Amino acid sequence: MRFTWDPPLSQSHSEKVAVMRKQAKDVDFSNALPNPFFEQLSEEITFRLDFRSIEYFEELGRPYGLLAQDMIGMYLRHMAGSGYKANLGILTLKEREELKKSLEAEGKLPLEG
Repeated sequence: MRFTWDPPLSQSHSEKVAVMRKQAKDVDFSNALPNPFFEQLSEEITFRLDFRSIEYFEELGRPYGLLAQDMIGMYLRHMAGSGYKANLGILTLKEREELKKSLEAEGKLPLEG
């Protein structure tokens, strides 16, 4: 049996999705095996979030029927995969060290001691 997973380019997005869903239903997964590498692909971590952030991700996931933790995971995967670098509005450790050296050289920062 041959599967074509890429519908023709002339179809609209919704038509492509409909074709892919039908093709996925045609595949028999009854003999499928669990992914032996799953544990290597993910790691469980715990971190604290403020209530506003949790509410934000709950609202973001509500239209999709997803929990906040699922939305957070998807959001983080998207950000990591896009190469996005957050501008937090604070100096990096390297920038702070350079600023400190510059101020000390100009005599504008008292030496520690």
